[in-house]
Order: sequence, then structure tokens, then C-alpha cells
Amino acid sequence: MWLNDNAGILVLVLGIVTIVLLGMVLWLVFSLRSRFAVQRLKFVGLYATDMQSREAYASLTVGNRSVSEIAIKEIGIKNGGVAFDLTRLYRSKEGLDERARIVIEQRHSIDFTLSVEELKGVLVEGKKGKELKTLRLYALDLMGNLYQGKIGAVRKLLSDSLAGRTPVVLPPSPAAAEAPAESAAESAETSDEEA
Repeated sequence: MWLNDNAGILVLVLGIVTIVLLGMVLWLVFSLRSRFAVQRLKFVGLYATDMQSREAYASLTVGNRSVSEIAIKEIGIKNGGVAFDLTRLYRSKEGLDERARIVIEQRHSIDFTLSVEELKGVLVEGKKGKELKTLRLYALDLMGNLYQGKIGAVRKLLSDSLAGRTPVVLPPSPAAAEAPAESAAESAETSDEEA
């Protein structure tokens, strides 16, 4: 019979198919695990200017890119190797109780702002006075995992303010603000005359 004659080849083919299927299942399990079980945070630090007061400030955002929520124990800025805890400042700015937990829901973010004066608190004393090294926004979760990301724009804001180069953005001139209002009034008058 054909089955008895080719049993070795049949077992070899079935073994190879079984190994390939097992490899595909393991790859799927590990890729799905990394999507659902691994917690990932995204850090953004922007150099921003208030439109009304024209004052420069740092806008900091911590985004949760995973599909599970993350409870944050500590959030802060690292200047080189020195960490500055901003958790208490964040809670006070958000109006939270001192013992309240900071939780970032799935696919959401938290953000807060720091003035230039508050940012100057992260400077460290060095050989030549105040030193500004690589700035990183960091978050420490309740499990002890440390997440961090560079915030180069905030470093630029701080270095510019130390050098006295904080940009002053001039408000628009009153004549430029009146010109669109006058043109709108003229167009309203012409439409009334046509009617």
C-alpha cells in the first residue's frame, strides 16, 4: 500500500507543518502580548507662548499609548542624572488632594504647564554655576517601572531664558486689527446698497 510505503515522508511533512504552525502561534501570542500587556508612555515637551500675556512657558504632556490604564506614582524632570519630582506641583495645579492617585486612562494623556521661573528650579549647581544638561520628562508607575523621554524644546526655553534671550512676541498692531474690521463694515455697506 501507498500509505505503508510513504509513511516516513508523510510523518516528515506533518512534522514540518506542525512546527511551522507552532511558530506562527507563538509569534501571534507574543505580538499580541506586546500590544496589550506592555505599557508605553509618550512624552512631549513644548516651548509655548501665551497669546494674551506673551509670556513663554513649557507645556508638558504624558500620553498613554497602551490599552490599559497606568497609575503614576511620580512625575518629574531629570536634568542629567538628577531627578526633580513635580508630582506635588502637578497635583496642586490640577486641584487634586495630596494623596490622590494620578491615573492615565488608556489612549489618553495628562498635561500641565510650567513657567520659566518654575523651570529654573530644575537647574543643578555645577563647577561653573547653574548647569543645564539633557532634560528628560519621566514618570514612575506603581510597579516601579521608569518611563522617560527627552524634551529638547523645554531645554531650549530654559537655556534661552538663562541667556536672557527669551523671545518677546509683539502683539499685533492696532492698525492691523482695525483694517479687517473696516473692510468687513465696507462689504456690509455694499451688500446693503445692492439690496
